[in-house]
Amino acid sequence: MILKELDIKNFRSYYGLNHFEFSEGLTLILGDNGDGKTTFFDAIQWVLENTKSGVSSIGTGGASGNINLNKFNISEKRKEELSLGESDEVCVMLVFNIDGSEKCVKKSFTFSRTGEKSFHTGNVVYQGYEEGATGREAISGKVLVDRWFDAFQQRFSLFKGETDLKVFEDPTALKQLVDRLSEFRKFDTIVEYADNFSKKACKAYKQESTKDEKVANDAKKLNQQIDDAESRIKRIKEDVLETSKSIAEYQRRLSQLEEGLEASERFRNIEARLDEKKKEVNRIKGTLTRCNYSWSLLDNYWILCAFPSVLKDFQRKCSALSKEKRTQERDFDKQQAAAISKLQTIKEVQGALINGATELPWYLPDQETMEDMLKDHICKVCNREAPEGSEAYHYMSHKLEQYKLHVLAKLKVEQEKKSIEDQNLFKHQYIEELHDLSIALSGNQEARINAIPLEIQDRLSLDERLRGDLKKAEDEVKEAEEEKDRIVIQAGGLSEDDLKNRFGTYKELNKQEKRAYKRLEELNDNLRNQEDALKNLHNEMDELSPSSSKVKVMRKINNVMEEIAKAVSRARNGNFTNFIETIEERANYYLSKLSANDFRGRIVLTPQIDGSIETLHKSSNGAEVKKPSESQRYTFYMAVLFAISDLRQMKSEEDYPLIFDAPTSSFGNAKGKSFYKAIGKLKKQCIIVTKDFIADDGEVISKDVQDMPCPVLRIRKAQGFDPDNLATISTSVEIIKE
Repeated sequence: MILKELDIKNFRSYYGLNHFEFSEGLTLILGDNGDGKTTFFDAIQWVLENTKSGVSSIGTGGASGNINLNKFNISEKRKEELSLGESDEVCVMLVFNIDGSEKCVKKSFTFSRTGEKSFHTGNVVYQGYEEGATGREAISGKVLVDRWFDAFQQRFSLFKGETDLKVFEDPTALKQLVDRLSEFRKFDTIVEYADNFSKKACKAYKQESTKDEKVANDAKKLNQQIDDAESRIKRIKEDVLETSKSIAEYQRRLSQLEEGLEASERFRNIEARLDEKKKEVNRIKGTLTRCNYSWSLLDNYWILCAFPSVLKDFQRKCSALSKEKRTQERDFDKQQAAAISKLQTIKEVQGALINGATELPWYLPDQETMEDMLKDHICKVCNREAPEGSEAYHYMSHKLEQYKLHVLAKLKVEQEKKSIEDQNLFKHQYIEELHDLSIALSGNQEARINAIPLEIQDRLSLDERLRGDLKKAEDEVKEAEEEKDRIVIQAGGLSEDDLKNRFGTYKELNKQEKRAYKRLEELNDNLRNQEDALKNLHNEMDELSPSSSKVKVMRKINNVMEEIAKAVSRARNGNFTNFIETIEERANYYLSKLSANDFRGRIVLTPQIDGSIETLHKSSNGAEVKKPSESQRYTFYMAVLFAISDLRQMKSEEDYPLIFDAPTSSFGNAKGKSFYKAIGKLKKQCIIVTKDFIADDGEVISKDVQDMPCPVLRIRKAQGFDPDNLATISTSVEIIKE
């Protein structure tokens, strides 16, 4: 199958009629961003779709279903030009050649303006044409596409962007292709027939052997043991299959997880570091918060930071005050003692006695006696009368008055003495309190106060260092968060939870895979033992010597049918293996051509237990290429696609084109040029739409284009368009190199 021509009319940016012609080898279609590369690809897909849009009116509100597809496929520029009631059509026509016979498929619909902003679509046509005995014959477009280029063939021919190239990352895709293209599936029916015949022959042999009189008992016993062994083997094989499927699933999931495993481990490490740094920030903030300078001024006596010199002066003054107080108190005590002594030396008031005799003490006789003597007018000391007015009476009266004066004087002296004794030079204990305070503030307390300035300085230095540490820790937190964000962005769509859990999930799956392998090894050992036991039972059965010739014949038939079933199964498996090896060989051939100046490794196809086929990229030493570059990855995919194209040609004797939309966006300029040159040398039709060879100013790099061994077309937006108005966009096509 060779694509010859493509006409696109009024399809999105392709205003009016646009014509493309393709070579039988490589055709390059160059276009810058927004020039219509993807629309070109979509036009081909649209004309090959086996569905037709219905007929409906569409307005500013739009409609649902496939009608919207028609609406959005209409060229906005052409719609803008239509007058009320005027019509035109959207049409895509693809011409291709099959064994020299030209085919054509055309899809179109009309559109007409029905209002200022409303349009009607109708007259949907999906028509095909092919050359027949009578010339060009019409045929349903759906029938034509289904016959020559159905959805299955398209799946391995049309690749929109690099994502579609990953078709073989799904192991079932290659299995479906193999099932359709290879001959080994024909063996499945034969294998089934051979297996059924073998089972029937075995059943008949067992039944006949139990009827033979000579060996009936032994045959029944052995047949039962054989049935039991076969049941065990069947169960073990089922377990082997399930365990193998589990291993394949573990490997598939591990392979999926491996892609983001490094990012997951980095994410977990950065999360742990981020957590530690956040704790460090909180710890430093807590340390800074615990020191409140306002509280410390009083609670920690920081207010006394300038007090040491004041304390010394205070202590000196307290000492001087104490000394002065002691001096004053000593002088005061002397004055008090002198005053008291003076009081004690006061002479009693008294008269002189005759002859200078010593008078009696003032308290003799006492007041009561003297008053009694005056009352009685007699001196009761000398027993002489003392009439009132007499000298004796006057003496006793004077003595009584003297006595009273002495009593009063003594009382007054005692009062004055007490008054003197009660006098204090210092009425309060302020100086003592100041002295006690001076004592209290000395020693350890004085040392503590003297250390306050150093403590404050140490604290300020510590806080300065802590603030530096805090800023550094906060910067590290910010840096870690930015790195964490970068990891998430670079992880290609993986969520934070996925990154966080992926490493743990990988480890757990790894453990489960190892357990499954161990289980599979045990099952295979058990299976071998059971199969050996079954083989021994069959040998014992064959060693029986039945008397019936019929039993002997049945035994020979059973043995022959068993060997035939094994041979057919081996042939089927061998055919499958050969087919896989052929694909692998062709894929590596193309890989060597497409990667002539680069590392290429080898493509390895590995059949899985469930029948799927895993596509691996390995080094020549057997190591899997886990992280190839993007260009290596997509070269790998394209090599497999070229191999599949060869196999499709072998199967149907018809090759199919490969159409790519921007498959080399991850290639460098040199890599891209060598890649296109390699494809140009292959005998295979490829149509590649790319922005390669377009300079920054939007112009084609003519020197590079002229080196290409293929035709080169250029699609581009017509000049003079309004960047804000879609109705001014029109894609044109020109031939750059024939």
